[in-house]
Amino acid sequence: MSRAFTRVAGAMAALALAGCAPGARPRGATPDATPVPADRAEQLATALLLADRADRSGDAAALAEAALTIDRLAPSARTDADAETLRRWRTALPPGTAPLRGRALGPGYRSEVLMPGATTQLHQTFLGGRSAQIVVRVAEGPAPRMMVRDQSAREVCRAVRDPVNCRWVPLYTQRHSIEIVNTGDTTARFYIVFD
Repeated sequence: MSRAFTRVAGAMAALALAGCAPGARPRGATPDATPVPADRAEQLATALLLADRADRSGDAAALAEAALTIDRLAPSARTDADAETLRRWRTALPPGTAPLRGRALGPGYRSEVLMPGATTQLHQTFLGGRSAQIVVRVAEGPAPRMMVRDQSAREVCRAVRDPVNCRWVPLYTQRHSIEIVNTGDTTARFYIVFD
């Protein structure tokens, strides 16, 4: 086992444990009684963050390990820029690694940059009766505040700590609005994962 793999695995475990702290308050939604196997959204958010850091620091071995994790989760990038970054990261995969494709309803993600005081509004449809999750992992700057509302404008989740994590079970399939606000004094750069 390579040192880079051990370092990345240790970092992923530490980041996952840090996510156990309560950072979200679900409101008015059915409690999530069905655990998500291995918590794909958090795994993807953590792997994206590790790939970003490895890419910026020029650590090819750590980038390859993070890219392998991302590829195994088979996410769909929600913007062209994110798809291009994912293609570039996949070039770090070891030769002979067959990329995985076609996971039905796999996690989706996008990267965002928010200036101090700025707000972004996203919309996402989640299926009724199935666990819904949104995870935000900060790559740089302050943790943003996130509020999720259903199509009746009822708040289903609010989260403010990194990792920003909301999980609930919608009563029926509906479009949700996701408001993310940078309340800090510096620019926030982050990844948001939907699952």
